[in-house]
Amino acid sequence: MAMTSTNSPTLPGVDAAWWSQDETSLRAALGARDGGLGSVEAAERLARHGPNAVIDAGRNGVGRLLWRQFSSPLVLILVVAAALSLLLRDWTDAATILAIVVLSALLGFWQEMRAGSAVERLRSRLALTARVHRDGRVVELPVAKLVPGDIVELSAGNLVPADGRVLEARDFLVSQASLTGESFPVEKYEVDNGSPAKSPLELDNIAFLGTSVESGFALAAVAATGPDTYIGCM
Repeated sequence: MAMTSTNSPTLPGVDAAWWSQDETSLRAALGARDGGLGSVEAAERLARHGPNAVIDAGRNGVGRLLWRQFSSPLVLILVVAAALSLLLRDWTDAATILAIVVLSALLGFWQEMRAGSAVERLRSRLALTARVHRDGRVVELPVAKLVPGDIVELSAGNLVPADGRVLEARDFLVSQASLTGESFPVEKYEVDNGSPAKSPLELDNIAFLGTSVESGFALAAVAATGPDTYIGCM
């Protein structure tokens, strides 16, 4: 699963590979300060980026999803072959090909419905509030009001409310099973211990929206919210 170019805030100096930038550069680009953003500045960013909510506006209905199974070139070729068999009165071949088409479509439909349901269950688990540094103090805010540049506090039992860079960590273990399928939690650090060429999901200093904190404590700078997050592109 690759991070796409949409996964970055549109703040000056932040490109699609925000996760690969060093902390100083990313902080400067995001305007992420230890005391947090000011209320006015946060409101301006919220108006610019929109609420930190993952909305699947293009979610397919059952009919559209079923119809989509017949739009692949292979299925269309089989349909044409079945039509030719019918014209030639080769009923056996026609029935066999149509059966293959129907079974293939139903299997694809079932798999997409399961995948869509899994994503919806994950989205429904997203945190409702987060501890955020604003105006020099720590406040509890609705997750929907988070913006790029916010500093958030994460501790055991929390769901990560946005994609961000870990700035400080103490025994910080995160479960990424919802995104990677890994059964064991992974430890996150202030500095990535691996190669910068790895997938963003494998980086040690990046936390993703929808993952859960198993233990420890961390401060993280929000770098992407809402549809710009990893899960927002799923």
